[in-house]
Amino acid sequence: VTINAMAPAVIQTPMVDALPQAQVDYMTDKIPMKRTGTLQEVADMAAFVLSPMCSFTTGFTFDLTGGRAVY
Repeated sequence: VTINAMAPAVIQTPMVDALPQAQVDYMTDKIPMKRTGTLQEVADMAAFVLSPMCSFTTGFTFDLTGGRAVY
């Protein structure tokens, strides 16, 4: 049994598309990559986390923040 998590920041979705551009700019200005994540990037990470390639990883949170989560 593996227990992992994914922690996304701002991902380009219809909800984000509906926000005023000033709000999106405010959020992405805090992301070192200066952009939102894509649904494809989230899907790719989920595919990896669920694959046999990740079978020895447990108790880990995969960061999908473009560098926003600075610890």
